Amino acid sequence: MKRTYQASTNLDKETTEKVLRELKLGYLNLEDGFFDEAETNFRLSLEFDPNCADAWWGLSLSKFQISNEDQLFSNPMQYKNITMLDECKNALEFADNSQKNIFKSLLESIDKINEGDNY
Repeated sequence: MKRTYQASTNLDKETTEKVLRELKLGYLNLEDGFFDEAETNFRLSLEFDPNCADAWWGLSLSKFQISNEDQLFSNPMQYKNITMLDECKNALEFADNSQKNIFKSLLESIDKINEGDNY
């Protein structure tokens, strides 16, 4: 999945750049398996932008030590409780329509697999 990073649209340029820098570092740290560092990056993003859906989503992934969405989907039984995390709920709440569609699609697929409806 090609990742794009989004900050809230109401931020000034300098703050947006800080948010995007921390998001990029956070997702790179996730990919490399540095989950504590990724969590720190996502929390820093949220200090600058508390409504950043990508930072909330990244926190969800880092809490379950998930490197990327492919890993999330490849082992849905292990990660089925991700939807109950407040971080995941916040990601959905603050997401724009395109982000929301991506997040919901992943989460719905995991739910269906866990229900035995779709392998």
